Amino acid sequence: MVFEMAHLFFSSSPIERFTDRSAPDWLTSINTIKGSTMDNRWFWTDRVLKLDIGCCVHTDFHKITRVG
Repeated sequence: MVFEMAHLFFSSSPIERFTDRSAPDWLTSINTIKGSTMDNRWFWTDRVLKLDIGCCVHTDFHKITRVG
């Protein structure tokens, strides 16, 4: 799976590209305590990883699109 992530407010920020294995820690919550207030595993597994190619999801600051 390949994703692109664009910042919603700072258009000068580069579009980041990542895979399901190289996603940012803040998105996967790999380094957080399960069940903590910063645990976003539900969003990663239930929303991002279930995107079809060409579909997107928004966070507070980013648009994440599955491109492959």
